[in-house]
Amino acid sequence: MTRAGDAAAATPLTRWWAEKTRSERRIVVAFAGFVALVLGWWGLWLPLVGDLAAMRADAPASRAALAEAHRMADAIASLSRTPAAPATDPRALLEQGLVGANLRPAVTQLEWQEGRARVVFAAVDFARLVAALETLQRDSGLSIVDATLTARIEPGTVRAELVLAR
Repeated sequence: MTRAGDAAAATPLTRWWAEKTRSERRIVVAFAGFVALVLGWWGLWLPLVGDLAAMRADAPASRAALAEAHRMADAIASLSRTPAAPATDPRALLEQGLVGANLRPAVTQLEWQEGRARVVFAAVDFARLVAALETLQRDSGLSIVDATLTARIEPGTVRAELVLAR
């Protein structure tokens, strides 16, 4: 092909580039480099610096969360290594709880049926009863299945019929 054929086949951009002098080409290349630098700074550098600052600000919280996760994992692992507590008799636990709360003398009836305890108090201080029931549930796992509380004439006392079970 001849030079005339090459000029006709060239794109408008190649023809424009070919018509420029050497100094004009250098100016265009320098300007294109400057534009690429600005776009790189704006599109890459600024987001990276912002993300780095955010990561540095979040690092203490992340370290604390990681330490808590390690602590929880260690606690879970230690639970699998500790032997299970021996099963104790719920009757003995109930007696210990009543004696510990100083409510055993107030019990008027105590019966066991199908693993459930039916406890009747003719007259008991309500606040002491609630505290004793909370302790029983926390320490021995005995909780209320059914309860009937009746107010008495004496302030702060009730007649209580309770059914407790594990």
